[in-house]
Amino acid sequence: MSDAVVFDSYCGEPIAWLRVGDPVIGYEWTEHGNKAITERLSPADAVRRYGPITEVELGRNGGFESATYGATKFFARSLDPRGTGLDDDARLIVIDSVRENHECPVCNAAPGAQCVSKKGKPCATHNPRSHGRSRWEIEQAQEADRLARQHARAAEQWEREMATPPVIGSVIEIKRWKPPEPPSWEWRPDIPERVTVQRTYANRTIDGTAESGERRFLARNEATGDWHVICGQPTSPRLPCKNGGTGVPCRTRHKDGVHLREDAPWLAAPTQ
Repeated sequence: MSDAVVFDSYCGEPIAWLRVGDPVIGYEWTEHGNKAITERLSPADAVRRYGPITEVELGRNGGFESATYGATKFFARSLDPRGTGLDDDARLIVIDSVRENHECPVCNAAPGAQCVSKKGKPCATHNPRSHGRSRWEIEQAQEADRLARQHARAAEQWEREMATPPVIGSVIEIKRWKPPEPPSWEWRPDIPERVTVQRTYANRTIDGTAESGERRFLARNEATGDWHVICGQPTSPRLPCKNGGTGVPCRTRHKDGVHLREDAPWLAAPTQ
């Protein structure tokens, strides 16, 4: 095959030859310039050499894209088998980039799906399809919708968790921090304080006992989920004050002689 001068751009098989002494039948452009040829591979020759035509690919407007002879695929336009009768049993594929990458705003066909008529039958690609959402835009919208549902489920789960009272007798750890010391100027985690739950109140606060035996009132930060020590003085016979805390004095004026009693449940999560 040393006489071959033109090769197919896809499979690399020779498709044209120049043999000394044979008449020139035409010219082909190659990477080495314009070459004269004396023989060109025809569809019939390709069938004999590589096998019957199994697949023909066309562009959106009917232009030739490729032909597969046996298991060998060619891009050369000289091997377009249409009109020869050799492709009667071949599978015909229309490559439509608009159909593959856009949904149809007319019939709502998804990217890659064939357009359908008003009667629900397959039809040619609708002209406005190129103005429909691209595959990338659809994927972005689907991803945004997935994230929105995920965040909504997480928010619902967080709300249920915030509205669920701790079990009486359970132990809650309160984070504590060491003040910064040179050369570091960052607060460092300290040993947490452990509080055993004794009571819960309707404003989502708890009454507990620290390891030292001291009484502690705690409230939960709904943004971080952390527990904090609060004032705990009664604002009513059943609700302790949520103000105050470590290093933060409570400025609420509390009534004298008010004693807490547990006569209302912890606020439950809203029912769906």
